[in-house]
Amino acid sequence: MIQFKQFTIREIQPGDKGPLQEGLGMLSSESRRQRFFSSRKNFTEKELKFFTEVDQVNHLAFVAIHNDGSGPMPAGSIRSIRDSHRSEFAELAVTIIDQYQGQGLGFKMLETLAAAAQAHQITHLYGDFHSNNIGILKLLEKYCRVYNIPPESFKLTRVGDGFLYFEMALA
Repeated sequence: MIQFKQFTIREIQPGDKGPLQEGLGMLSSESRRQRFFSSRKNFTEKELKFFTEVDQVNHLAFVAIHNDGSGPMPAGSIRSIRDSHRSEFAELAVTIIDQYQGQGLGFKMLETLAAAAQAHQITHLYGDFHSNNIGILKLLEKYCRVYNIPPESFKLTRVGDGFLYFEMALA
């Protein structure tokens, strides 16, 4: 468990299904579209099980909870899922509730996930995002800058229809 400002970052647990569903409802339609490539409003029970019942080896997942004194509120989640063909690679997904964006939470969560990934021999993250999702691009670039990831270890490719694909080495 990590404390960061008013946030607690910890491994996701099966009991986080409700807060995860609540967090989805707190996202703006634009944030939902950027994260899920659709404007979905709810997770299915099967999806909630997949998102919260993870092994923390091949499927790593962390949640951030905001502690403002009036009770815990979901603030974000981050996860990586190991690639079945390239075991040192894992797909990255990040979601930060709109009101908590721009406060450094995404970066702290990425650091947390990266450390856990490396402990399980995951050396690279990859994923897709829409080209107008400037937040994820800034997050990845900041990680590379802070951890001195060489430019050749961060690959960004346009894949069509406004989407970008990235691969990035971990520090």
